[in-house]
Amino acid sequence: MVDFPGMFWITTITKLIALVLGAFIVYLAYMGYRRNSSRPLLYAACGFALITVGTITEGVLYVVAGTELLAATGIGTVITIFGFVAIIYSIYSTK
Repeated sequence: MVDFPGMFWITTITKLIALVLGAFIVYLAYMGYRRNSSRPLLYAACGFALITVGTITEGVLYVVAGTELLAATGIGTVITIFGFVAIIYSIYSTK
């Protein structure tokens, strides 16, 4: 078994909390979309989903796939940027 330092576990726990909270926000936005048939809420749900995936992607690429830290961070950041673009689009789009 590999011995990880304490900071690894703190980071893993905070990433898991971010995953749970992000998934809950995506669920709420998607349910709002279904209830109101509002396309902007669908774009907001997709944006929050991408932000959540971007946050988790960094750790998965670095720890599981063995990608370099800088590359993993860059890929996660690009995914997060797409999420922000989707949310901005949802704010400025009309039904």
